[in-house]
Amino acid sequence: MKKFHFILLLAIFACSPDNDEAIVEQQSTSSDTPESMNLESGPALNRDSGNLIYKETFENPELYNNPQAGDFYLEHAENHSFSIEENIVKEGSQAGRFEIKKSDSKIWGGHRTEMSQAQNTARAEGWYGFSQYFPASYTSGSTGEVIGQWHDQADDGEHVDRSPSNTLLTGDGRIKWMARWDADKIMDSGYSDGLEYIDLGAIPKNEWIDWVVHIKYSHTNTGILEVWMNGEKVIDRQNMPNSYNDDAYPYFKFGVYKWNWGSDSSQKVIYYDEVRIGTENSSYDEVKPRGSEEVAPPESKINMMVNSYTVSCVGEMEGTCLLVQEGDMIGTDNWENFYFSNSIEGFSYEPGFVYGLEVKKTELENPPLGGSSIKYELVEIVSKEAQ
Repeated sequence: MKKFHFILLLAIFACSPDNDEAIVEQQSTSSDTPESMNLESGPALNRDSGNLIYKETFENPELYNNPQAGDFYLEHAENHSFSIEENIVKEGSQAGRFEIKKSDSKIWGGHRTEMSQAQNTARAEGWYGFSQYFPASYTSGSTGEVIGQWHDQADDGEHVDRSPSNTLLTGDGRIKWMARWDADKIMDSGYSDGLEYIDLGAIPKNEWIDWVVHIKYSHTNTGILEVWMNGEKVIDRQNMPNSYNDDAYPYFKFGVYKWNWGSDSSQKVIYYDEVRIGTENSSYDEVKPRGSEEVAPPESKINMMVNSYTVSCVGEMEGTCLLVQEGDMIGTDNWENFYFSNSIEGFSYEPGFVYGLEVKKTELENPPLGGSSIKYELVEIVSKEAQ
């Protein structure tokens, strides 16, 4: 039997610079940035940890009249671009409402309302946490939107209309992560050495999404990119390039930015709350959005082979058992019993076929009396071969 290979948990849409999709993002500099949004100077920070360099919970009452009163600098074109929200809130009594319209004036080449980290506070490694909320009316077509970006700082003499090296996007009704990297010291175009799209699923509506991101920036094979979505790690790129070869490091921006409107709906509204940036000494727990649900029971996704026939079980339980392989057992001649009573949720077994499965395995804190302490759920049928 062929060995069952590990299946990537993330769907990679494109991994080649030949599939480059330009997100035209013009670089702001001290000469073209309004004085009230000087991104090269840091604000007075509202910290609750020595490892946090930014915190925005939108609870500051001054934000009602002055959107620049918070920890981040707001880039916006219209009065409706940003407002304080009191009904759709993750934690506390207020959140931030970000809105763009097709009729808005453009800022640096696109329609945007974004809050930005000061450029001189960007570091070689950082932790980022924030919550997003998409109302039911939110739609995203083929042209897409940037809903979070780690904006690179081009070196002198470099082509500045580059897409960010790391971007959280919406498009075609889904959330995606775009990672780019390039080793050239001076890039003369917007094309990069590497490009990878990672599909994170359909856009959840009418609910808060909690994000935690950990990035160690590098244009070589020393970079780290870890992303958690609602407590589940959805991206784990270790010892891989994830940025450009620049002297300064990327700075974080959140909100909504649309570089090409197309025929999509003429309005976009997103809510944000619980935004934090930590240093390289910070952690998941320090930046994760408050108000999050308690950590779920330990779970993991595993590969499993299921044999084409069943056997009778004896011992602690009697009945019919599947024959399965997990971990290092896969590809060997060894099979272990798997009780039907410990069924794999969502999987319908048909004798006569060998299955390759991807399964979520969860340890139950309070298992049913006489039942298993482990819950199995089908993620995907990877293969099904007749025997």
